[in-house]
Amino acid sequence: MYLMSGPSGAGKSTLAYEISRERNVRFLSIENFYKAFFGTELIHEHRDEVWESFAEAIRIAAKDGVDVLIDTNSPSRADREWFVERFPGFEIHLVVLNAPKELCMKNNKIRDRVIPDEEMEKIFTRLEPVTEDELKNYAEVEVYENLDNTEIRFVKSLK
Repeated sequence: MYLMSGPSGAGKSTLAYEISRERNVRFLSIENFYKAFFGTELIHEHRDEVWESFAEAIRIAAKDGVDVLIDTNSPSRADREWFVERFPGFEIHLVVLNAPKELCMKNNKIRDRVIPDEEMEKIFTRLEPVTEDELKNYAEVEVYENLDNTEIRFVKSLK
């Protein structure tokens, strides 16, 4: 299992598509999951139930031997731990994409689903780097950066 982590507008979906093609893993997006359930990618009042259904779909795929890449923000340690707790025994590869706040805010304005500025601010407030203590939860942590939308560049592997 691959888990994306980083702020909205950083280019996670672009990187996720690339990784899923290169590594032959199934691409799953929480936004697409919302759209399938409700016809829109907007966060819904039944958020918790949707996330649990999303997790169940991942478990079903794993039973069939399908490796998945999960495209979601997961900017905080608590967000990432949600996945670790729900998938004990899974080999999780964390893919972190860093980008400047100004770039993310600019990119957000041209997305299909524009996130209000106040919500983007909350995402950046919650943004936490992966800690040394957290590394034990992952088979590998890959760090990428997008500085100006010209290239998403691999920076380092933390494990």
